[in-house]
Amino acid sequence: MPKVQRSSYSASEKLKILLYAKERGQRAAAQNFSIDHSMISRWEKHEDKLKSANGKNRRVGAGRKPQYPEAEASLKTWVIEFRKDGIAVTPKMVKIYMKEILIKEFAHIYLNSENFLASDRWFYGFLKRSGFSLRRKTKIGQKLPAQLSEKLLEFQRFIIKKRKQFEYELCEIGNMDETPVYFDMVGNLTIENRGVKSVQVRTTGNEKNRFTCVLTVLADGTKLPPIVIFKGKQMPKNLPSGIIVMMHPKGWMDEFGMKTWFNKVWKKRPGGNEINKRKSFLVMDSFEGHKTDAIKNIARSENTDLAIIPGGLTSIVQPLDVCLNKPFKDKLREKWNIWMSSGQFSYTKGGNLKKPGYDIICKWILEVWAEIPREMIVKSFKKCGISNAMDGSEDDLFGQDEREEEIDENEREIVDIDSDSADELEEL
Repeated sequence: MPKVQRSSYSASEKLKILLYAKERGQRAAAQNFSIDHSMISRWEKHEDKLKSANGKNRRVGAGRKPQYPEAEASLKTWVIEFRKDGIAVTPKMVKIYMKEILIKEFAHIYLNSENFLASDRWFYGFLKRSGFSLRRKTKIGQKLPAQLSEKLLEFQRFIIKKRKQFEYELCEIGNMDETPVYFDMVGNLTIENRGVKSVQVRTTGNEKNRFTCVLTVLADGTKLPPIVIFKGKQMPKNLPSGIIVMMHPKGWMDEFGMKTWFNKVWKKRPGGNEINKRKSFLVMDSFEGHKTDAIKNIARSENTDLAIIPGGLTSIVQPLDVCLNKPFKDKLREKWNIWMSSGQFSYTKGGNLKKPGYDIICKWILEVWAEIPREMIVKSFKKCGISNAMDGSEDDLFGQDEREEEIDENEREIVDIDSDSADELEEL
């Protein structure tokens, strides 16, 4: 009987063949099952693993061996210790720490460790070898208004009417948005042992305490200085330059904050006095603090037309909300994760973790804001139908389904990785 080439056998199939080989010999088993007897010899070496494996598993004893086994063993211990403390462990943290220990602790063992790339392939291989998986939180989508089409069409008509009337330059079209940020920036994913039903994540106890970050962009890709609003009265010390810090009893934007934004951000945008001689156009959401008489008067004094986005449409026509806030927060989360994984945090007298200081948070915000690409901002305005060419040549960019923002590894669509699947309008 000619031998049949098989790509793989399940653990249960291998054990059946091994049993036959023990009773009648390897060559008899090879002939009966039409395989090479050398395969049976190899399977015998992994018989214990085959018996403890899932019967459907086809990868027992197969696959490439780890290139850095000692370092991975140390890395696995590090992950387990962090998880025991309830601290979230993300792919980015694992990759950074692996590079670090290869250089600092295992350079004498692995001479080529400086060439280690910490690729996704290595990372998912490490998860399999270590019995880990990634776990994700669920999200609740934002509900859009019932009259979505009518509100959207009305808003777009208002935008086009204003642009035809005043012919704003791209540097005269802006979007401002307040986004809440939590002091504990725990992501949606952490590494954990497979099969664990309860996944706990340790934080500094400030997962419900937040501050407000006010971001402003222009349609030509310009980023204006961010404003951070912390809860409290006393102004923090040792803050970095280039960021505006405000204190508020509740830590969010109000009418006074809007006045501060106009005076310290909008008035001082590039081109300042020259732009103020022409009409400018500012898009904002329907937050009540944006629509007070005082804010309308300030906007008029700055020669600025306001476009207030109808409630429920910010996820479609607000550039910051559609394309920029998510990558901004993802990068902030990276900073927080590195801060946690490197042990830069300190403890209170009661033994609890302290949240990062205001100066550290402001430094992170400046660094992350500088990393947001200009091209992403330009595309965000076009995707929202605000700065598209008036001749209609860029109409196809409105509502484009592709994602311009950089996708953080923490947001990959992975729930549990097993060895088989991983291998294979209002005018104001």
